[in-house]
Amino acid sequence: MSSNRFIRFRDISLKTRLTVAVALFFLLSLALLSWLASSTSEKALEKLIMTRQSGLIAAMANEIDQKVELRKNALILLATEIGTDDEDKEKLQNLLMHQKSLGALFDNIAILDLNGEFLALLNGAEERGKVNLSGRDYFQEVIRQKKLLISLPQKGSASSRPLVVMCVPVFDDKGSMRYVLAGIIELAQESFLADLAATKIGGNGYIYVTTRQGVFVAHPDSNRILANSREQPDTHQLPETAFSVLEGNLISRNHKNDAAILSYRRLKSVDWMITSAYPTSEAFIVIAEVRKDILLAGSALLVTLLLLGWWFMYWQLKPLQHLRQKVNRAASDWIDTLKPNVYPKDEIGDLAKAFDDAMLNRRAAEAALSASENKLRLIADNMSAFIGYIDHNEKYTFANKRIAHLSHMEPAAVIGKTMREVATPEIYDKLVKPHVVKVLNGEWTRYERRIQRYGHWEWDRVTYAPDFSKSGKVEGFFVLVEDITEFKRVQDDLIRSEQRVRTITDNVPAMIAYIDASERYQFCNRNYSQIPGLEPENILGKSILEVFGEASYLELKEKIQQALHGEKVSFERYAYERDIKRYLQYEYVPDINADGMTTGYYSMVIDITARKQAELKLAASEGLLRTIADNIPAFVSLIDTENRYQFVNRPYEAWFNLPLTKIRCQPVSSLLSGTTLQEHLTHYQRAMTGEKTEFETEISIGGKTGHYHATYVPQYDDSGQVVGVNTLINDISDAKAVERQLLALARFDTLTGLPNRNQINERMEQASARSQRTGRLMSVMFLDVDKFKSINDGLGHHAGDLVLQEFASRLKHCIRQTDLAGRLAGDEFVIVLEGLNMHSEADMVASKIIQAMTLPFEIEGKPLMVTTSIGVAISSELNSNAGEMLKKADEALYLAKKAGRNNFKVLQLGANTAA
Repeated sequence: MSSNRFIRFRDISLKTRLTVAVALFFLLSLALLSWLASSTSEKALEKLIMTRQSGLIAAMANEIDQKVELRKNALILLATEIGTDDEDKEKLQNLLMHQKSLGALFDNIAILDLNGEFLALLNGAEERGKVNLSGRDYFQEVIRQKKLLISLPQKGSASSRPLVVMCVPVFDDKGSMRYVLAGIIELAQESFLADLAATKIGGNGYIYVTTRQGVFVAHPDSNRILANSREQPDTHQLPETAFSVLEGNLISRNHKNDAAILSYRRLKSVDWMITSAYPTSEAFIVIAEVRKDILLAGSALLVTLLLLGWWFMYWQLKPLQHLRQKVNRAASDWIDTLKPNVYPKDEIGDLAKAFDDAMLNRRAAEAALSASENKLRLIADNMSAFIGYIDHNEKYTFANKRIAHLSHMEPAAVIGKTMREVATPEIYDKLVKPHVVKVLNGEWTRYERRIQRYGHWEWDRVTYAPDFSKSGKVEGFFVLVEDITEFKRVQDDLIRSEQRVRTITDNVPAMIAYIDASERYQFCNRNYSQIPGLEPENILGKSILEVFGEASYLELKEKIQQALHGEKVSFERYAYERDIKRYLQYEYVPDINADGMTTGYYSMVIDITARKQAELKLAASEGLLRTIADNIPAFVSLIDTENRYQFVNRPYEAWFNLPLTKIRCQPVSSLLSGTTLQEHLTHYQRAMTGEKTEFETEISIGGKTGHYHATYVPQYDDSGQVVGVNTLINDISDAKAVERQLLALARFDTLTGLPNRNQINERMEQASARSQRTGRLMSVMFLDVDKFKSINDGLGHHAGDLVLQEFASRLKHCIRQTDLAGRLAGDEFVIVLEGLNMHSEADMVASKIIQAMTLPFEIEGKPLMVTTSIGVAISSELNSNAGEMLKKADEALYLAKKAGRNNFKVLQLGANTAA
């Protein structure tokens, strides 16, 4: 639309424009109302139809379920009447012939043997022997599941008509399945599903039945029965997801966009779904007629209302003319200052012009006010303190961003809330209220408070400043909350620091003072009172010369000047002034400021008279100790509380390959490592708690590893405090070697090197326990050398020993590393086999041992034939007792000897027969 056309449109009178607008609004409202009315009616009708269809489908489903259950019960009852005591086919056929009443329920009834052969038929007995059902899926399932089963819909082999087969197993008195009773039901049977095809819903609605596999069981189109709905879907096909629920309703659309209301229900007696389809074009035909009537009635009503609307607008806009005149008179003083603008030539246009002019002034004032408020907000929000304003009702009217830290609330959320709501009732009543009462009475107030926030305590300094009106009344007050937590912490730290310094200096066994650049005392501890005729408070402000006299000052002057020039000074002297007469040690430490200027120095004077006297005695004592310790064949040391060597004797040089000067005062962790360091730390920490501790360890010295015994003894001072650990480490390598030899002699045979009786008994018990725990077999073999006494007597004991050694060597090569071979005594040996899966494994080992002995023994350069007899005991699943197995192996050995030697016999626990 062009600009001229738009101006012409605006020149149309307001009454006309409003009338057109109302007409359009009414037209749209009428259309919307018509749509809503028809939609609501359609929804209500749809719900009604679905309810009626659901009721119809539920009734039909119940009817079909009753028909199926009736046939199931009839077939089960007949199955209980069939005898199973070797009845022949004719007896079974006669039984069926007396069941003619079942013909109304089944198209045929048959009795089949378990091979699928017909033994009897209600109709068509001549077909016996011609048809076999063993290959049918439903027959195999009845045989497998042994319970009633209904087959999938299928085409009859004789009639070629759609049918289902209901099968019931027949059992004898012992519960064994003897026959299968089968009832054939044709789907189009009048008493079954034939009436479904003729059932109509409305004019074009219909009903069909499908299986879970999608096969049509019933359908108005007889050609669809037994067809697969997934391959040949119905015009209004039920989705497969419907089988996941018992019943339901939905509206479906096909590829031609034809919609239908579907109601469906799953049968209880068989896994089928019955569905009704009612086309929506027929169901909602009434709604279409109603829409036409509404459209005609609405059009007539619209014309009438347009006329009434125009007249109504004319009548309603008369007062607006008077309002325009009033607005024009009110705006006459400032109309010349307005910028040129184009307004509609009607009453509203004039009113808009007057309104715009008034708003210009208001906006200018608001802009100035907003700029001022923004500046104030910007300043307040960027301050580190909380700033707020609270009116006389104790409600917040202003708060900067800091309020979020104090109350966990944003500024906008605080406005309008009371101080009690923001601060919580507990804090308000306890800390805030007394000061609020003061400020509302016109009193400026400030206080400090300690509050826990975010899990830690904070200090606030709170200031309340009253805001007075022109009449002197308190209209509210300003709030300033400053975080002084850090200030309080520093203040407390400073006080505690000063107290600690005073406490430390007063309790240090030394005279401590601070002397400024003019050589005057500014601080001294209470130990200065030990000087005859002096009190600490009388020293402050006086010079060194005034306190100690000229002679002493001249002696100290050079050291004092060094300290005032920034040098640290340490020296000793004999003090004679004021009858002190003691040896003193002086420490001067300069006090240098940030600019590098020395503003004074700290003085610490220690009485070392007793130390001087003890030094000579200590030197003599240490010399004696060193001489003794260096000549002891052991490692002797003293370790302090910081785990450093303070004393070590001469043998440590060989251990660490370092001179003693490089070992003293060194951390133990810098010289020891690995396991040795961990052992040391463990026992050192125990000794530091006052416990004497001993342990054995291996130490490598000069490339040779030895065994050592270490003793850690705590060192106490005069007050009973542990101040270190004395260590004594002795070499026990020779004793350990002897101990190992004795241990070997106690557990191993000295002649053959095999485990002896003690170790055999111990390991047999362990193997027995493992066998019982794992459930696997174990075997114990008892062996001896055949005619060993003749060998020993004929060739001598030395030859006999050689035979036993070679015999033991061959035994070890015949078993696994996890098995045990040991010598009991004389020529008696024992073998223990674990983890066997079967008895034959023990036989294989015994055969292997006998085979190994067939090679001649080389005894003193001459061949000697040696054989062995073996008794084998095998554990049972319930018993693997070591003592019983050894006893059983001894019995088996006796049997092997009795059988002529050079063989083996096997006995199992719980059995007396030898293999």
